[in-house]
Amino acid sequence: MARHKMVGGSRLDRVTSRVEDRRGLALVATLLVLTVMAVLVAAAVKASMTTVRTSGMEYHEARVFYAAEAGAEAALSQLKLALQDGYLSDSELAGIGPPALEEFSFDSFSVQRIDTAVVEEISDGPYSGLWALTQNVDVYSLAADPAGNTSGVVLAAKAQAIPIFQFGVFFEEDLEATNGPPMTFVGRVHSNGNIYLSSNNAWYLEMITTPGKAFHNRKDHKLVLDGVYIFNPVSADSVRLDFDSRSIPGAEAFKAESWAKFNAQLRTDAFDTDSLRLPLPEGVPAVELVRPRESSDTESERSVKFAWNADMYVTVDLGNPTRYEDGCGVTPPPVSPPPQAPTITVQRSGGRVVPGASTICKMFQWDWSAFFDGREEELKDVLDVNVDEIDKWVGADTSRAIEILYIEFIVPPTIGIYNDMTRAALLDFEVNPAIRTIEAAELPNRMTIATEFPVYVHGDYNSYDKKPAALAGDGISFLSNNWDDAENRPGTTTVFRLCEDETIAGDPCGEYDMWVNNWTRQNATETTINAAVLAGHWPTPCDWYDPSCPADGSDTYYNNWYGGGLENFPRFLERWRGASESDYIICRFLGSLVSPFTSQKTTGTWNGYYYRPPQREWSFDTDFRDPKKLPPGTPNVGYVLRTAMREAF
Repeated sequence: MARHKMVGGSRLDRVTSRVEDRRGLALVATLLVLTVMAVLVAAAVKASMTTVRTSGMEYHEARVFYAAEAGAEAALSQLKLALQDGYLSDSELAGIGPPALEEFSFDSFSVQRIDTAVVEEISDGPYSGLWALTQNVDVYSLAADPAGNTSGVVLAAKAQAIPIFQFGVFFEEDLEATNGPPMTFVGRVHSNGNIYLSSNNAWYLEMITTPGKAFHNRKDHKLVLDGVYIFNPVSADSVRLDFDSRSIPGAEAFKAESWAKFNAQLRTDAFDTDSLRLPLPEGVPAVELVRPRESSDTESERSVKFAWNADMYVTVDLGNPTRYEDGCGVTPPPVSPPPQAPTITVQRSGGRVVPGASTICKMFQWDWSAFFDGREEELKDVLDVNVDEIDKWVGADTSRAIEILYIEFIVPPTIGIYNDMTRAALLDFEVNPAIRTIEAAELPNRMTIATEFPVYVHGDYNSYDKKPAALAGDGISFLSNNWDDAENRPGTTTVFRLCEDETIAGDPCGEYDMWVNNWTRQNATETTINAAVLAGHWPTPCDWYDPSCPADGSDTYYNNWYGGGLENFPRFLERWRGASESDYIICRFLGSLVSPFTSQKTTGTWNGYYYRPPQREWSFDTDFRDPKKLPPGTPNVGYVLRTAMREAF
């Protein structure tokens, strides 16, 4: 039976052995798979953790970059404030600092001049073509967070001081332009408020800009006249205005329409137009530009006020009356004793020559109740500035030149300080001071005349051998060459007789009231004024479209509500007509029209009864685009233009 024995074990043993081998391989394979999976999971976890860490790093790096950028923008805002007086001092630049941002520090932050300031033509932005004193600056802003992440930027900007008289029109508040007789205006038009345009015949030949809105409508009531045209320099023709910020409220749509019609010559907040900073410190009202010297004035105020820059300072002390013959008055009235006159003193800065007393009396002549202002409905007590007499005294002697003449009035609280005849000379029982230029067709030299009171211009001004000139005051009125005081006030001897029994506190004479009611405007003749004008204006109180405005959208509020607009910014008091109402008399004006504030003293509203408007041949004086031909004491407006920004490592 031995021959039946199986070598190597039984078949069952061999099967069992093969199964066990396969189980071992499966275990090894499983272990290998688990190992690979573990490696893959570990790699995924590691990758995920790396991604999280990377994202965290990018997040923190982004935050610190934006902090650096915010620092640069904060510096830009401070730079605009520093430029408000048109000048950047080293101390102002050093005083510009980073913002206070929680979790971020600014270990490296500075604002540095690049080269020196230069007078150059502006080539970028909405004011291209104007000239400015330009200072290039770089802002360096390096920010860091608590984790040690850092980032920095360098912002390049141009700090530009633009002479305000380079604008054909500049208004700090809303600008209304609703002329009746034809008006073609050459020159840049800018308002820091809204702009209202409605006319049958107005042509604007250069850019109109505002950081606010432009409305094709009146402000005082609902009236759209479709004769406003804006020049398109590409097509070289004037295009009618037929849209505004109400009809196209969307910024992109407004921009597209302005580009299509006017080549973007009308720019509003849709273009992100900036306000132009007036040359006064923050919080100081713009009327301070024409205010007299005050001991409380800061250094910044003194640097821009006409009064502090004047090389001749005239004080007219109405509270210290003197004998008429000693007070530089005109020919005394035929009464005895004559009325008193104010005390006039003259100061000159820098050791300049002061005129003698007799010369001062020729240059500056006083007259009580000189003429009636139909818009203000009051008689004006006037200091006549005889420019011809100033010219004679200056002659060819440059040491006598008067470039900035400032006139201050000291007004008493009551007329009780005056004698009987002086009170009788105050025909409306009020003191209403003003200055008036006379005999001013030729100026002795470049000249600016300023006061905080109303300014009247009698006849041609600077029309012969034109020189850089400016007039600044609370309000400005143009009186034609044909103006006659005697036709615009009650007869002197009659009024003295009528008023001699009035008490100090009494009302004006009844006869005076009768005269006012029967006063008629006189006919004007052609007149030319060549000067920049800086003065207050009287605005329409509110927009009829605003539900809170008491106007109802009709013309109910037209009289004694409308401020007069641009066309009546220089005021008129005569009938500028010939034989018929359609025969317009021309008033020629060449200069710049600037209104930085609301009038404080000339507050009479427009009503259309006291005058008939002229044909306005008004234009910007392009000589003012040459910095050497600007009037003395021209204020600057500040504008900061960002030119580039890059990341710094």
